[in-house]
Amino acid sequence: MEDAPLAVHVEFNSTLGAAFLGHFVTAILYGITSLQTYLYFKWHHTDPPLLKYLVFVLWIFDSLHVSLITYSMYFYMVTNYADPFIVERPVWSIMAMIMVSNVSNIIVRGVFSHRLWKLSGRSLIFPLSVGVLSLYVAGDGFYFAIRGLQSASYQDVHHFSWSLYVGFAFEVVVDGTITVSQCLLLRRLRTGIRRTDSVISVLMLYSINTGLFPSVCALLCLITFTVLPHMFVYFAFYFVLSKFYVNSLLANLNARTTILEPISPRAGERHCNNIKLPYSVSSGTCEADPASAQFSTVVDPLMSTSNMPRISVAEMSQSVH
Repeated sequence: MEDAPLAVHVEFNSTLGAAFLGHFVTAILYGITSLQTYLYFKWHHTDPPLLKYLVFVLWIFDSLHVSLITYSMYFYMVTNYADPFIVERPVWSIMAMIMVSNVSNIIVRGVFSHRLWKLSGRSLIFPLSVGVLSLYVAGDGFYFAIRGLQSASYQDVHHFSWSLYVGFAFEVVVDGTITVSQCLLLRRLRTGIRRTDSVISVLMLYSINTGLFPSVCALLCLITFTVLPHMFVYFAFYFVLSKFYVNSLLANLNARTTILEPISPRAGERHCNNIKLPYSVSSGTCEADPASAQFSTVVDPLMSTSNMPRISVAEMSQSVH
């Protein structure tokens, strides 16, 4: 009598199931990215060409990112659905996705580094710190991806898992550095005037939110890989990490109109009539004070601040009468 075949048990819920949920959230965030990109090009025609080019490049990388994840899920769940051991085999598209993520992330951090450079009065301390950390994170990601392509099993990944631990830890540090630095530098712009200080408070809130989601996501990647190394839970968080970076930048860019509304030319004209704006009347013009003039740089780090609103006294008198 022949022996019955040995039953093979593979836990799909914690492997492909977790990765599938991460892919589902990634697809939703990609839709938000696409919408924000469309709104950006619709609303901000006058932005510098470099900024528009970077936004377009980020959307291309984001599209490639979600395409590689989709291919990976199709490879595991459709093409090789009958092979229960396929979950142990790294697929090239996962490693390519890691490379694309790191390129996209370093572009976003580069924009925020430029913002820190502007906010700090063109000091190199903050942007260089962020730049060095970001380059290490990107190099670490490429190292892991290349080693992953040479591995026959995810079990082999644990031979160089130190790169994941260090990479995720540095991601948390660099995101925290960006957030704290922006808040400290913005705090220096406070003037004691309620209206301008309220704008700075909103900018600080945006800065905190910008760094919070990527930092928490990177921390969850680190924790889940440490606690659940044989599951794909860390993949679920890593899939969405890059999407948080891109969406945080686009949200900042698209929110400029709302944030700058209190110091817009129209708002300036209204408040000059009531002598409530931080404007000074000199030589027949009503000019924004230096603190207000820095807001466009804060919100849009690649935009010049030389075109801040100038309101003539004649226009003010006409509006009064």
